[in-house]
Amino acid sequence: MTKGRNEFVDLIRGVAMLMVVFWHTMTGSTKGYEYSLLTNIIWSLQMPLFILISGYVTRYSKELKTIGELLKFFLKRTTAYLLPFAIWSFLIRGLILGQSNFLNIKYMLWHTDSGYWFLITIWTISVIFGIANFVSSKIKNTILGKQALLLLVYICGMAVLGIIGYFVGMSFLGIKLTLYYMPLYFSGYVYGQYRDRIFSLSFGKRTVDIIVAVCLAVWIFSLTRFNLFTLADGGKNIIIRAAVSLFGCIAVCGLLKGAFSKTERGGALLCLAGAHSIEIYLVHYLFLNLVKTANSTPVFSIKGMFLTILNFAITLFATMVTIMLTNSNRTLHFCLYGKKK
Repeated sequence: MTKGRNEFVDLIRGVAMLMVVFWHTMTGSTKGYEYSLLTNIIWSLQMPLFILISGYVTRYSKELKTIGELLKFFLKRTTAYLLPFAIWSFLIRGLILGQSNFLNIKYMLWHTDSGYWFLITIWTISVIFGIANFVSSKIKNTILGKQALLLLVYICGMAVLGIIGYFVGMSFLGIKLTLYYMPLYFSGYVYGQYRDRIFSLSFGKRTVDIIVAVCLAVWIFSLTRFNLFTLADGGKNIIIRAAVSLFGCIAVCGLLKGAFSKTERGGALLCLAGAHSIEIYLVHYLFLNLVKTANSTPVFSIKGMFLTILNFAITLFATMVTIMLTNSNRTLHFCLYGKKK
């Protein structure tokens, strides 16, 4: 495990990232996955876990009290998210691999979900949250007052995105996805702010245990009633998706926290994947589904599961080797992944 990192955060990111890779190998290797419970489970957790934990880790960030600090925050987030997006979309996928859609700027602006949409979404959320953080830091009275103002500015940011989407299309820069995930990000932020206070109470841990158990029950019940992957877009269905994902994330995070505290060694590989989650997200597309069959294979046939697991293993191995090699060079490490050594 990486020294100085929050290992539980890396654990959650690792679980979510492995789900993403498995999902992509399964959808590319088999057919009939749309209506499976496995798809429902993965779909409700993979990206929501990333967003929720991204909101949670803001508890380690300081307030942005000056314009200089705000601009520095913007630069750091832009380097971390938009630089890799540009390099991987236009240079690697577009020019080097010859995937013409990635060189079509207009197409990419309205179809970010065809590529590295998560980077655009998390950048947009971070910028809005940073502005809300900056504005709320001007309130000098109570913590609750600051957080109320932060929420108000955050909601205003969502409203601005909604207005832009209304006029130019909700697919523009993935606005629909960003609006969907923004409440999850803020939920992670709120929990991060009050976590220590909750556990300092005599009944805090027991209350959290009860909440986790209830969320697990509601999540499982919901998964058997709704197919989140095939639900049509619409106000009611979006609320259902978001609520089920939130229940699932709370349940999984709570259960993993309990299990991880007792079996630290068992989480080492997951933490490793979490520490390199952005790299895996970017690189794994290069090695998806290298083993193919002439005809699509049913997902839950022996051949389908074997093909999925084989491709999953090959993708992970090739991805980690690529990351190890590219991370050995500072220039590549910075340009490809937006990180400094």
